[in-house]
Amino acid sequence: MRFYVLLLLALALAGCSTSRMAVQATLPLVESQIQAMQEERDPVLAQKAIPANLKMLEGLLKQDPENTWILENLAEGFCGYAFSFLEDTEPDRASSLYERGKKYALSATIIRTGRKKWEGLSLDEWSRALNEVEDSHQPALFWLGQCWGSWLMQNLDSVEAFADIPRLESLMVKVFELNPAFHHAGPHWFLGAFYGGRSKMLGGNPEKSLQHFEKALELTDNKYLLVRYLFAKTYAVQNQDRKLFESQLQAVVKAPPNLFPEQRLANEVARKKAAQLLDQIDELF
Repeated sequence: MRFYVLLLLALALAGCSTSRMAVQATLPLVESQIQAMQEERDPVLAQKAIPANLKMLEGLLKQDPENTWILENLAEGFCGYAFSFLEDTEPDRASSLYERGKKYALSATIIRTGRKKWEGLSLDEWSRALNEVEDSHQPALFWLGQCWGSWLMQNLDSVEAFADIPRLESLMVKVFELNPAFHHAGPHWFLGAFYGGRSKMLGGNPEKSLQHFEKALELTDNKYLLVRYLFAKTYAVQNQDRKLFESQLQAVVKAPPNLFPEQRLANEVARKKAAQLLDQIDELF
């Protein structure tokens, strides 16, 4: 009997190991799919294809639930899909997917940092936890902040959302300190929008916002068009700078299609959103 119990245990462990090995063998192909999607020139095609890719990643995660690469790409995928295709037309769905992405990023953060508790910390405990993070933790932390911040912007009428602002700010300042150039200057344009999208009375800081956006444009050689779009949507509108608003959005609309081939989809999404925002110029100024 003992022999059969040990045999069954060995087979079960071998099965788990085999499943994880199979997932690991699949990841280079998945990475190629993600790259191909980022290079996609047709946003409509991407909108239809991305959900299936996300479900495939969720299926792989079931076989390897502590794979931080999968968790981080799920966080990025749900956050990017909600921003690109849902935020303007289906805000409730976008909010739900931002929250879903945040949960994946939080799981990756827990695994990468080895700290099990991140939720429910006091501000002092949160600050101490951030002081312990390392460069290798940045992908999880960045997508945690990005999904969290995007959810917050969809839920500004929530007391919970406003209570989260100090934690979110300290998180993304830490991400910025780790590497401000990460993900096409992501920490810069996040903080640019974070400080630029609110009045001073509500915690905005136009000087910081301007500095972050200008640095993001510099680091990306003006090729990542979402930076210009966010610059116009947040800082320019909040500070009622119509000239800046129009110049940034016109630069997006008129940019050549092959400006940044590796991020063609993001740029096409920015182009579409910029055109829609330009149509609202007389309402915003």
